[in-house]
Amino acid sequence: MIWLKVAEPMKLLDLFCGMGGFAIGFARSGFRVTGYDINPWVPEIFCINKIGVAVSADLSDPAAAIIGNQGAEVVIGGPPCRPWSALNLRRPGPLHPDYPLLDAFFNFIRQISPQAFLMENVSRLSLDAGFRSILRSLKRRYDIHMEVVRYSDYGAATSRRRLVVAGFRYPSGKGRAIQFFRQLETFRRPAPTVAQVLRPYLKLVRGEWPDHEWPDLKTITRYRGKYQSGRYGWYRLKPDMPSPSFGNITKTYVLHPFAGNGRGVPLRVLSIREAMAIMGFSDKFRFPEGMGMGVRYQMVADAVSPVFSEICARVMKELLQGL
Repeated sequence: MIWLKVAEPMKLLDLFCGMGGFAIGFARSGFRVTGYDINPWVPEIFCINKIGVAVSADLSDPAAAIIGNQGAEVVIGGPPCRPWSALNLRRPGPLHPDYPLLDAFFNFIRQISPQAFLMENVSRLSLDAGFRSILRSLKRRYDIHMEVVRYSDYGAATSRRRLVVAGFRYPSGKGRAIQFFRQLETFRRPAPTVAQVLRPYLKLVRGEWPDHEWPDLKTITRYRGKYQSGRYGWYRLKPDMPSPSFGNITKTYVLHPFAGNGRGVPLRVLSIREAMAIMGFSDKFRFPEGMGMGVRYQMVADAVSPVFSEICARVMKELLQGL
């Protein structure tokens, strides 16, 4: 009898993992995922959606994600983007309390020394002097390249733009970072429209499907001028196009494309479930019982599209298996 050795799944660490949009794609591609996030709901979210193991931890503590994860071959993550958000006018960049979390992410890279890492954030981060200094210091150990991508170019129903940074450890990783993005481009495909991804929920009443709920916003009619302005967040979505990027819908109202126009949809914002569908989450994805509406909307707003992350995972796996 001949025994064939089965390759062990590659270990992956997802920092600032949130609801798992980044991790889902890697879990589907066979990576063994461990997530870390300060949100106390994250372990249950990862468990019920079978993404992997997750730990609630404060990643500003340098020891938080190191124990038990020294063997991680890949580290991914998206440090909080608020310091570089275009909406953050009061405490931008180093003035924001979340700013040190960017350095925390890269400190874990230095300590764990994975074969590869992948980070996503808002595109404005690329202009930050501190960020560029971090990358210069890491380039002694890693081949690094970064580009701005658009989720809708990869089959998601949102045109959200994100900065993606890829790094591969020297010496075997030389040249792999730019190769990652060139191979990523081979997976480009048309995006579905808002109407296409929302169609399954059009005839459902509130609560008929998990997370298909929305707030009763008594002030919704006061902001007609904002909807007409097209400013960030104040959208009536166009049914025949992918959605623009949006934040927490309880803070900047994003209207259903057919809301209040006689097609059976009342004047309302997107439900949590509809926002998830636009981002590319499966209709089987579940939030735990008891989570507040605002928390769920915020997690969706902060998420990486799993449609895009699965493509990242396939490319990353192929490149690492070739090292």
